[in-house]
Amino acid sequence: MADLQNVYSYIDEHKDSMIADLQRVVRQPSISSTGTGVRECAALLVEMMTEIGIDAQVMETAGLPVVFGQINDAGPDKPTLVIYNHYDVQPADPESDWESPPFEARIVGDRMIGRGTTDAKGNLMAHLKAVEALRATSGMPINVKFIFDGEEESSSPSLPGFVESHLDLLKADAALSFDGGFDAGDIPRINLGSSGLLFIEMSARGGTHDLHSARARLVPNPAWKLVWALASMKAPDGKILIDGFYDAIRPPTDLERGLLEKANWNDEAQMRDLGVDAFLGGVTGVDALQQLLFTPTCNIAGFASGYVGEGHKTLLPSTATVNVDFRLVADQDPTDILAKVRAHLDKHGFTDIEVRGESGIEPSRTAADSPFAQVVVEAARQVYQQEPTLRPTGDASGRQAVWLAGKLGGIPGAGTAVGPPDWHGHAANEFMTLGHFINGVKYAATIWALFAEAPRS
Repeated sequence: MADLQNVYSYIDEHKDSMIADLQRVVRQPSISSTGTGVRECAALLVEMMTEIGIDAQVMETAGLPVVFGQINDAGPDKPTLVIYNHYDVQPADPESDWESPPFEARIVGDRMIGRGTTDAKGNLMAHLKAVEALRATSGMPINVKFIFDGEEESSSPSLPGFVESHLDLLKADAALSFDGGFDAGDIPRINLGSSGLLFIEMSARGGTHDLHSARARLVPNPAWKLVWALASMKAPDGKILIDGFYDAIRPPTDLERGLLEKANWNDEAQMRDLGVDAFLGGVTGVDALQQLLFTPTCNIAGFASGYVGEGHKTLLPSTATVNVDFRLVADQDPTDILAKVRAHLDKHGFTDIEVRGESGIEPSRTAADSPFAQVVVEAARQVYQQEPTLRPTGDASGRQAVWLAGKLGGIPGAGTAVGPPDWHGHAANEFMTLGHFINGVKYAATIWALFAEAPRS
C-alpha cells in the first residue's frame, strides 16, 4: 500500500487539473445518434492520451470510430487489462430543461453539470488520470489496452465487427469497464454480466389494401394472424413455447444464488417503483430477483395495425406488424433463438409471417469467484471503505466489458462505476460530483495495482 499512498497523494494534489481535463472532454459534444462532434471528440481523446504516454489512435469502423490505445510500461511478465468505455453521449434535448448549458460543464458546489459527465466521460477519464498518476509515481503495474467506443448510446452496431477484426490486437488477461454510477445509498456496484437481446419485427399481410370490415367474411385479417402466432409462442403462465428455447441456459451457481441472498432485495419497494401489486408467477424475495436476472423473456414491445383513432372506422387492415424483444441469459445465442422463432412459426402454420431480426446482443457472465472479480471487489473496499454490491449478472443488455471478455476467448470481465447515485442518467442536468470523480481515479489505479499481484485466471 506504500506505493498506492503515493499515488493517492498525487491524485489529491493534482485534482484541480484532473477536473479541468474532465471539463475539457465534456465541453466537446459527441452525440452518436446524430454524429455531432463524435470525430472531434475522438481526436481530442487521442491528443490527451498521447500527452500521458499512451500510444493512441483513431480506428475506423463500419460506423463511428473507436479510439484505441495501449501502454506496455509494465513489461511482458505483467498481466494485460483491456478497458472498455464509451465517449459518445445521449442528445441533450430539450436544452431548456437544463439549469446550465449541457456542454458547458459548469461546476456548482461539488457538482459538474453536463451531458456525459457520468455517462460516461467521467468514468472514462478516471482511467486516463490513473495512468497519469501511476506514471508520475510508482509506474504502471500492468499493461493496459483501451477501447473507447463512439456508438454505445446507439447500441454499438459496429463494435462486434471491430472486435472480430482485431482479436490479436485486443488480447488480454481480463476486461474491465466503468459506466454509470453507484447504487442507492452511495454504495459501489460491480456487475459480472448482462442480459442478451434479440429484437425482431414480425409482419403479416391480408389483402392488397385496407377493406371494409364486412369483407372479413372472405379476407384474412393480418392482425388476427399475428395474435394467433404470438399466442403460440408464449403460454399464459409465462412459459415460452418455442422448441429448444431453454436448452442452452446456464443456471445460477450456488455462489451466485448466495450473492442474490445478500442483495437486500425489497419486494415492496420494487413493486412500488414498478407500479404493480405482485410479480409474475407470484414469486417473492430472492426468487423474484433470480427470476429477474436469470430468466429469459418474450415481450411484445409494440403492435401496429388498422385504425385506433377517435370515432368508428370499421376497417379490415391489410397489414399488421408487431415488435418483439427477447431478453436472453447465458448461454443463449440470439442468432440461434432467431432461427428457433422461424422454425416455430413454420411448424405452427405461420409460414407467411415475415420475421426480421433487428438486433442481437449476446448475454455475458463471469464467474463470481474468479480472481479478477475478487480484485475489483477488494479495490472497492479499499477505496470506498465499504462492501460493494456484487451482481452476478444484470437485467439490462449491452456490449461492455463482460461481453467483450466473452469475445476475447472467455477471459474474466467486470463492469463497475464511479459516478454518484441518481446522476440524472439520460436526462437533463446530468452531473458528476467532483469527489466521486477523484475517488474514481483512485479506484482505477487500485484495481490495476491489485490485478498485478493477483493469480492469473
